[in-house]
Amino acid sequence: MATNPRTTISDRPQLSVVEAGRRAKQMKASSLKRRLLSTAIALSVLALVLRYLPTQTRNAQAGETQTFALESPTDLHFSGLQVTRPLASDAIYVDGMVTNKGVERVKAATAQVDFYDTHGALLASVTAPLVGMSHEGTDIVGNEFARHPIGPNEMRFFRVAVENVPANWNHEIPDLKITELKAE
Repeated sequence: MATNPRTTISDRPQLSVVEAGRRAKQMKASSLKRRLLSTAIALSVLALVLRYLPTQTRNAQAGETQTFALESPTDLHFSGLQVTRPLASDAIYVDGMVTNKGVERVKAATAQVDFYDTHGALLASVTAPLVGMSHEGTDIVGNEFARHPIGPNEMRFFRVAVENVPANWNHEIPDLKITELKAE
C-alpha cells in the first residue's frame, strides 16, 4: 500500500512562534558584548605594543647629531676593499663599500687603519675619517655622509686617506675598524 502524500499529519509537535522583537533584542545584546570585548582586547594589545616599543632618547633634542661609541664592530661592514697609491707620494687610499647594518643614520665615521709587516706584526695604527665618493667611485665628495647620511641597510662608496704609511708595510690591504660614529 502506498500512502497519499497529500494527507495531513495529525501528530505534529506543538510549535510556538517567537516574537521578532525578542529575537532582535537577544542578537543586539550579544552583538554589543562582542564589540565591547573586541574593543577591550584591541586596546590591551595597543597598550602592550606602546609599552614595549623602543622610545627615542628622551633627553635628545630633535635634529641634534649624537656621537655613539661603537659597542659592536658589526654596525658598519666593509666590502670590496682595494688600495691605491697616488704617484710620487707616501700616502695610500683605501677604497671600498660600506654598509650600515645598524638602526641609526650614519653622518660620519672614523676608522682605525692597522698596518702589518711581512711577519704579521703590527707596525702602525692610523686614525682617519671615512670620506664619501661618487657612485662611479672616482670623485671624492666633501661632507657626503653629512649631507646624505647612510641609512640602515644602505651601501655607499668610501675612501680613507692615510698620509704616512710605514716603509716596511707588507703592501696588503690594511685592517679597518670603526672607532667613532656620528649618527642621527
